[in-house]
Amino acid sequence: MKLNLITFASSLATRESIFTDHHELLDAIAEKYDVQYIFPEDLDTKLPEGPTMVLVGSGGVEEMVKANIDRLPPYVTLIADGLKNSLAASLEILSWMRLNNRHGRVLHGPTDFIMQGIDDYAIAHDTIDKLNGKRVGVIGKPSGWLIASNVDYQTMRERWGVVMVDVPLDEVVSGYQAVKDDEVQDITDEFIKKAFGIKEPSRDEVVKAMRLYKAIKKIVEHYHLDAFTLNCFDLIPTTRTTGCVALALLNQEGIPAGCEGDEQTLLTMLTVQATTGEMTFMANPSKILDNAAHEIVLAHCTIAPAMTDFYIVRDHYESLSGVAVEGVFEPMDMTVVKCGGRQMERYFISKARLLECTSNPNMCRTQLHLRLDEPLDYFLERSIGNHHVIVRGDHTARLHTVLRMLGATPI
Repeated sequence: MKLNLITFASSLATRESIFTDHHELLDAIAEKYDVQYIFPEDLDTKLPEGPTMVLVGSGGVEEMVKANIDRLPPYVTLIADGLKNSLAASLEILSWMRLNNRHGRVLHGPTDFIMQGIDDYAIAHDTIDKLNGKRVGVIGKPSGWLIASNVDYQTMRERWGVVMVDVPLDEVVSGYQAVKDDEVQDITDEFIKKAFGIKEPSRDEVVKAMRLYKAIKKIVEHYHLDAFTLNCFDLIPTTRTTGCVALALLNQEGIPAGCEGDEQTLLTMLTVQATTGEMTFMANPSKILDNAAHEIVLAHCTIAPAMTDFYIVRDHYESLSGVAVEGVFEPMDMTVVKCGGRQMERYFISKARLLECTSNPNMCRTQLHLRLDEPLDYFLERSIGNHHVIVRGDHTARLHTVLRMLGATPI
């Protein structure tokens, strides 16, 4: 992979001495990346293509970096191995950047640690490239109780490169009415056959849920949507079914699909999927079980069947109608993440351990009892809305890098 290193060093250093002084780190980078070194006099107003970082070759470069700040990436990663006063200079530069509302970090430590940071940055750069041009649908307005979960469309276009697309809910209703029962018989049979069991819903209820899935999928194709959020509750009176299965199956097919018109959580789902390549699960914090041990239950009624070890076909918890998915997992590591704010300017992230899947009748159907690394006072004092995103595995380091590069600040 190509890597651009914009290299700053004092006037006392030569280009040859930079490579000699920092050979251990630069040799490690060269083993993995096709490196293009760019010096201040070669900087153009247009950034080079590919991941671009700043190599601090010595002290005394603070003014030089300051003078060239507008020709550096929006998120500036300063690589410093500590030799030739590079760390001290980097810390001064980072402090100045923060005073001037510029985002960045210093990447410093053992060579292996720096290499991991470079890898995370390269993946984050690729993720942000993937987000550019994505079409994100908002089907129906956000549910009335989501009073803090929408985003500024213009900011999303300018900062994230995504295009927000409003779709009238009436189109879902008319599309649902146009789908006949016999069009979904095969996918109904497959969904029931692959389930561990079926509890409340009849087969006819599953057929209706699959008709809604088919109708929403046609809308996704018609509007060329890469992700969408659905005001699912407003559909229940007109369709007599719920959108849980539709969202579950489309998530499984690689289309991030969120509930209740929650724009912030959907964009988080899209970003996590682009970063990790994994399916995500959107859920409510439902009950804190042990504050000191950081144990909490997150639950919702829709999860991609392929994300689970097995699933049970249930009805929707709040309405006791339609069809939902109860997913079950063995204990494993997971990541809980949420990016939010009107401009998606802040985020929370924590590694978590799934301890068990519970089946409390007073919660949504898929219930994950998690032990988080981070304290739970976040949820009670600084929570970014109610919905959060869960993904299998520990992806905290790379998601930190991606979200910071998108301009968000950790809580």
